[in-house]
Amino acid sequence: MRGWKKFLAVGCSHGAEIDPEARKAVLTMRDRWKPDTTIHLGDFLDLAAFRAGAVRDSNDSDHAASVSEDLSCGLEFLHELRPTHVLFGNHEARLAKFAASPNALLAHAATLTLDKIDQTFKQLKAKSKPYHIRSHFSFGGTKFLHGFMYNVSAVRDHAETYGNCVLAHLHRVGWERARRDDHASGYCVGTLARLGMDYASTRRATFAWSQGFAYGYYNDRACSVNLVERRPDMPWLLPL
Repeated sequence: MRGWKKFLAVGCSHGAEIDPEARKAVLTMRDRWKPDTTIHLGDFLDLAAFRAGAVRDSNDSDHAASVSEDLSCGLEFLHELRPTHVLFGNHEARLAKFAASPNALLAHAATLTLDKIDQTFKQLKAKSKPYHIRSHFSFGGTKFLHGFMYNVSAVRDHAETYGNCVLAHLHRVGWERARRDDHASGYCVGTLARLGMDYASTRRATFAWSQGFAYGYYNDRACSVNLVERRPDMPWLLPL
């Protein structure tokens, strides 16, 4: 394996919503696998109180969701995971939006939260990128990104957009081949959050959700991706 490096990629841990068993499994895998590169693909916080509907409606249950607890849990997991690279997901993107809000209190809260995140990145010496359609890290010709599309073919659609890619966002572990002559593949790492999160309690799509992560090897020219999945009816079965 001369010239090859190891990577571990996780996503959608969602702050205080992280599943304790998933957390333990990923940290165990990290200790055993000893990756050279560890990537968090985004949504390391949940930030329910910053959801637009919760901000507008004081009767929304998320209006009272604890920002401090979510921030503490999310950043604690990052310290345990020790990522070398972190992407903002659509949940963290709420902070950038509200940091520019004309509501001074909301802007102040969002700015303080962003400052805490930035301090954590500096402590970890982790590279970071904002939530943007062009934001990704590339290893061995494979792009690691948060993801943007939601539909049933979203994994394939990301591969047709970006080429070989690893993403989070969809909360389901999956692999699909793009309809391209370069045989590009898309890999989704699933989620590390509880599968029964309240905000999605009536969504049929949650029946397809599963927990997981990706690991593998990369060098200057290629990247080999493996997926680990835990469905609701299964225990965690780690490859190492």
